[in-house]
Amino acid sequence: MRQISNILAYVEGQPEITALNRAVATAKSAGAKLTLAAVVRPARSQVLFTRASFDLDKIEQLLVRERKRQLENAVAGYEDRGVEIALRVFLGDPVEAIVDAVQSEGFDFLTKTVSPAKGLRAQMFGSIDLRLMRACPCPVAIARPKPEGYSGCAVVAIDSDQDDDLKTSLNREILDSVALLLKSDFEIIKEVHIVHAWSLYGEQLLESGAAKLPDDEFQKALDDEEANKRRWLQDLVERYRGTLDKSVAASFNPKLSLLHGDPNNVIPKYVDEVNADMLGMGTVSRRGLSGLLIGNTAEAILNSVNCSVVVHKPKGFLAPESSD
Repeated sequence: MRQISNILAYVEGQPEITALNRAVATAKSAGAKLTLAAVVRPARSQVLFTRASFDLDKIEQLLVRERKRQLENAVAGYEDRGVEIALRVFLGDPVEAIVDAVQSEGFDFLTKTVSPAKGLRAQMFGSIDLRLMRACPCPVAIARPKPEGYSGCAVVAIDSDQDDDLKTSLNREILDSVALLLKSDFEIIKEVHIVHAWSLYGEQLLESGAAKLPDDEFQKALDDEEANKRRWLQDLVERYRGTLDKSVAASFNPKLSLLHGDPNNVIPKYVDEVNADMLGMGTVSRRGLSGLLIGNTAEAILNSVNCSVVVHKPKGFLAPESSD
C-alpha cells in the first residue's frame, strides 16, 4: 500500500487558516513531513519596461522575503501539533516550480486551496488548479474549506478497468488512497464511499430509439448489466483487500455504490447527498495535448461539486514537457 510521507502544501495567496489546519491534521495522521510553500514570479517575466532607477532584483528579493514572512506568521503556534513543518519560497512560474519540486524533492502528495475567484468562477477551478491537476505526478488535492464543518465522509469514483492496463494501475492508486484514509490512526476521514457510474451500452436507443427493445427485454438487459458491474466492483475491492496487511485489511471497509446514469450528473448528486468533504477521481493526462486536462467528463464532475477534490494519476506518470 502506498504511503504518504512528504506533503507539499502550496499557498497561492494569503494563507487560509482552515486549509492550513486541515493540512497539518493530514500530515499528523499520515505521520508525514509538511512543507508549506509559496511561489514568486520572476520580476522580468512580469515587467516589460522599467526606469533605470527601478531595481527589479531588489523588488524581487523583497517579495520573496515578504512571502516567507507570511508563511512564518501562518505556522506560528503549530509547534505543539507534533508535525515537522518546513517553509519554502520558490521563484518561477507557479505550476512549473511546484511540479519541479514534486519531481526533484520526492513529495508524494500536493495540496492547495482553490484559486481565488469571484462570481461563477468561484464555483470552478482556476487555471493554476487545472494545470497542477494535469501536470503534477503525485496526487493533487484542491481544498475547499467547509465553513459549516466537516462530515468525515469521502467519495472516490472509479472507472471500469477491464482489459485496460492504464485504468487498472489508476484504480490501484485510488484504492491505495482509500486504504490510507480508512486506517484506524487516520483521523481526517471516517467513512469512504467507492462509487462507479454505469449505464447500458446504447441505452437510449434500446429504451426508446431506433433499436428499441420490448420493455421486459430492456429491463432484463439493465438488470444483467447492473449485476455484472456489481460483481466487477466487489471483486476489484476484494482482490485489493487480499493484498493488504491484516491490520490494514481489518479497517478497509468502504461502502460500495453503483450509480446508474450519466456520471456528470449522478456523481455530483451522490457527493451532495452524503455531504462528502472530498471527492477523489483518477486522471489520465495526455502528453503534448495542452488543452486536455483529464477528459471532459472528469473535468465537468470536478467543477460540479463544492467539496475538496483529489486527483490521482497512474503509477509512473511523468509530467508533460510543458505545462502551459
